[in-house]
Amino acid sequence: MDAALATPAQREVLKRIDAQRERLHARRLALQQARALKDSTSPHVDAGAPLPVRLITFAKLHPVAVAAALGLALAAGPGKLIRLAGVVLPIVMRMRR
Repeated sequence: MDAALATPAQREVLKRIDAQRERLHARRLALQQARALKDSTSPHVDAGAPLPVRLITFAKLHPVAVAAALGLALAAGPGKLIRLAGVVLPIVMRMRR
């Protein structure tokens, strides 16, 4: 539709459509910049992050080590894992204090 031939109500709608297109374009650019910034930074384990976030980051950085640990855990069996957890968990809890 040609803006010169539009009625005032139609021009108002066209202005809103243009504003929305500009917002969507700006949002798309911002998302692209955020992705580029995220991809350009080298991944590292943030010491101040919560434990689950640190574990996930570590797993992403070292998938072979995590796979090896899981393989050893499966080979050890549930009984040995429970005994090991009984030894390791109190040590970890003391370290977190």
